[in-house]
Amino acid sequence: MERNFVDGYLEWQSDPEITGVNKLPQHANLMPYSDFEEAKKCNRLESSCCRLLNGKWKFKLYKNYAYRPTDFAQPHYDAHNWDSVIVPGSWTMQGYDQNQYCNVRYPWEGHEDICPPNAPTKHNPVGCYLKKIHINKSVLSKRVVICFDGVEAAFYLYVNGERVGYSESSFNRSEFDISRYLVEGSNVIGVEVYRWCTGSWLECQDMWRMAGIFRDVYIYTTEREYIRDYIINAVPSETLADGYFDVTVKTNGAYEGLSIDLSILDENGETVAIDSRYANEDNVTPLKAIVTGAKLWSAEAPNLYTLVITLKNNGIPTEYLSTKFGFRKVEIKDGIIRINGERVVFKGTNRHEFDCRLGRVMTEETMLKDILLMKQNNINAVRTSHYPNCVRWLELCDEYGLYVIDENNMESHGTNRSRIIGCPQIPGSRPEWEKACMERIKALYNRDKNRTCVVCWSLGNESLGGEIPKKMYKWIKEQDPSRFVHFECAGDPNEKNLSDVQSHMYAKPWDCEEYAVTQRDGRPYILCEFTHAMGNSCGSTQEYTYLWDKYPCLQGGFVWDWVDQAIMTTDENGTEYLAYGGDFGDEPNDGHFCGNGLLFADRTPTPKLYEIKKLYQNVDFKAIDAEKGVIEIKNKFLFDDLSGCELYWCQCSDKGVLREGTVDVKIKPGTKEIVDLELNRITNTECYLNLALRTKEDNAWSKAGHIIAEEQFVINEFENTYDELEPGEELVVADTYGSLRIFTEDINIRFERRERNQLYSVKVGGEELLAAPVRLNFWRALTDNDRGSRAGSRLGCWRDAGNAPGIYNNTKFSIEGYKILENGKKVIVTCGATVCTQPESKAIMIYTITSNGIEVDMQFRAGEGLPEIPEVSMLFELPGDFENITYLGAGPFENYIDRKCAAQIGLYNDTVTNMYTDYLKPQECGNRTGVRYATLVGNKKAITFIAEPVMEFNASHYLPMQLENAWHKKELPQSDKTIVRVIARQQGVGGYDSWGATCNELYMNKSDKLYRLKFQIRF
Repeated sequence: MERNFVDGYLEWQSDPEITGVNKLPQHANLMPYSDFEEAKKCNRLESSCCRLLNGKWKFKLYKNYAYRPTDFAQPHYDAHNWDSVIVPGSWTMQGYDQNQYCNVRYPWEGHEDICPPNAPTKHNPVGCYLKKIHINKSVLSKRVVICFDGVEAAFYLYVNGERVGYSESSFNRSEFDISRYLVEGSNVIGVEVYRWCTGSWLECQDMWRMAGIFRDVYIYTTEREYIRDYIINAVPSETLADGYFDVTVKTNGAYEGLSIDLSILDENGETVAIDSRYANEDNVTPLKAIVTGAKLWSAEAPNLYTLVITLKNNGIPTEYLSTKFGFRKVEIKDGIIRINGERVVFKGTNRHEFDCRLGRVMTEETMLKDILLMKQNNINAVRTSHYPNCVRWLELCDEYGLYVIDENNMESHGTNRSRIIGCPQIPGSRPEWEKACMERIKALYNRDKNRTCVVCWSLGNESLGGEIPKKMYKWIKEQDPSRFVHFECAGDPNEKNLSDVQSHMYAKPWDCEEYAVTQRDGRPYILCEFTHAMGNSCGSTQEYTYLWDKYPCLQGGFVWDWVDQAIMTTDENGTEYLAYGGDFGDEPNDGHFCGNGLLFADRTPTPKLYEIKKLYQNVDFKAIDAEKGVIEIKNKFLFDDLSGCELYWCQCSDKGVLREGTVDVKIKPGTKEIVDLELNRITNTECYLNLALRTKEDNAWSKAGHIIAEEQFVINEFENTYDELEPGEELVVADTYGSLRIFTEDINIRFERRERNQLYSVKVGGEELLAAPVRLNFWRALTDNDRGSRAGSRLGCWRDAGNAPGIYNNTKFSIEGYKILENGKKVIVTCGATVCTQPESKAIMIYTITSNGIEVDMQFRAGEGLPEIPEVSMLFELPGDFENITYLGAGPFENYIDRKCAAQIGLYNDTVTNMYTDYLKPQECGNRTGVRYATLVGNKKAITFIAEPVMEFNASHYLPMQLENAWHKKELPQSDKTIVRVIARQQGVGGYDSWGATCNELYMNKSDKLYRLKFQIRF
């Protein structure tokens, strides 16, 4: 819409109804091509009609609008001393201004006292960009459009000193016709970017707040008669045998003499359908085609076709457009979301566009890495939280197969807080916000309406209800009944006219089941955010996935979220580290609440991702007779019969592989079959039947041999892990006032009374195995979920209860007595402990000592009425050279009692250093469950811990409190110790949310039960 600028009027500052000046209408993602061959490649930015303006731009940052030069875009302006920045790229990531991480707070809080719709004026930096481009004379006869795919948050465009237009909404595309401003030869493009504007009140997403041109900038040319828009509808026939295709093409200019051809090409480039029409008088022309035997699109089989549209003037081609598309049908039928007729479960993740080195900039390499990791880890859906992603991401989702909830750029979370006194919740029903909100949803729809992967439109996030969201819902349903509509606040029973699905965040599993049982309003139920993956988290995810299989109306969820939002930066010593909120001096900030990823910030997998892969797998295994190898396999894919996979099986023990083989499988989708591996029974030893369904050949997203589903069945559990300590040499007992020593020529074991500790020293061959006395331990370094549930204060009585170094009188130990047995070859020492909680807690430790090792039998009972216990364990400080570890237990990665579905019992070799998990803020990490034994090897010696029958085990170079007190890994001290915790039981890590929820009570260490830990130490 054309509009004249008013001198001195600040479009960005106070009027939310001004969202743009002279912007072109939104339309489908399109690019003209010069010929058919170029068009069918669908490489938009490589079109000969397109010119990328990415790269170096001149740049200058000003404190606010009052300081910026008003003539900087004039051709004569001297900018030789300006810096250069890279476009695309936020200026905050290139050494200017300040990155700022906020969750629900607005970034200007505490700097300027404002309310909606006003934008900050004093605390609002302005970045001025300049780029010179050369324009040939031949271009001047054409229509020239400049496109900005993403600018944060508002900008004015200048060409050769003339102000062309204005735009806001950071994540929506802005286009301007600059034809009349260009001259032959050198031209100056100027962009004046404001960090915040009125529209920033609608951009309160949980993310880093940055600024600048962060997506592609390019110009493209068309003739004066051109295709301005087109709308595709491609659905399968009722029998799913054929593909019905229609496209509505909208042209611009005189219609006389114009005709339109369509060609549909298959994956081999062969034409499979055509149509041709003369342009209608209203410049809106429908075309149709049928593709016989069409291959349908789904996340499992993303079959795509190529559409080429040719515009002709009096029979002569003047423009070509193209896109990839697929045939698929999305519907809600009988309260169930269906894709091509089948009930779908969204096994999804939320994904912010974030790179630890580039900020908002998404490179092809990064997007490909994301999509391959998602496919390889059984993720079939992604929510573009909380704004339209760059177009290329959706093209890749089309190509590789992901269902997309395409989310609108609207979140006003921060206005729903009492701290902003007098500020209204927006948009609600406030008329001044209607235009801005409607334009945003229209921009989302128009750009992405032809993307096959988009199965759902989302109105936005955490913006509550009101008349304006209802109008948005009504508008998009009228435009596109072929997709369902989502809005997060749809869980509010008063807001039913906002969403086609019940959408909830962080509902507990029992809440989901309650909805499924009562069917409160008949809509499908989706968790748009669940299993908050902050730090060491994602416990109890299996409680959700179980329900998705049980109740048809529960149709999946989206993990929060994909990748840690942390910025790689350098400290004063030149050391790189990952920074989070507050590390740049940014205020306000929300600390490390940005660290919620299934991936670390460098896009390497966290242990949480392996759990998600297991729980999201589309094949289930059930043991009919595991010893004989009779297994029921259920195929939960919708369209894949598994014929492209083979079943690898392995019968193994701690001694290695006993038998292995492969079996071809072919199971119809949604059915199950029994496979008989014809195994022989194995007796008197624990063994494992490991199953892995793996691909036979390379595909688009994995190599041959990739495992898509796996399972383990344990046979003869615990039968071979524990032998009694054999009496060896005769032991000498020396009982003095200060200590009790049991020794031979080779070993020397000492209990020290004066230090109020129990087992003080263990020497073997003159080498000390302990770097500090052994002690009881009831604490783990607080996880992010622990902090959120206030465990630090709520459970604080257990922090020092184990008599940590430097803390006295918290635990009082006593040697109750000892017995000498087996002709002096065995000594049993009984120790008592009073743990000074209120009321007191009691422990008893019975040490059975021979020359071959020590058996420890510890029992602990907490005082009545005490809170749950983070951990019940014994802590050993060993010399730091105990680095190499071999263990038989659940692995190979970190696991906990509520996050161990993916872990398998096996014999693993690792290092203590490698067992540290580098969460954004240091916290409890590295645990292993189901451990039968673990051996640590030092430079000259080894020590083995053997469970009776099983234990949890943790080996680290850091004490729990060292981890807890550090805010970054670089703050952890250089360690000369190896810390071993032999654990009776550690609480689950939880994951329902990170701001109040505890782990499920099933995985709590309740204080009203007796805990027992029995294990051997062998030298």
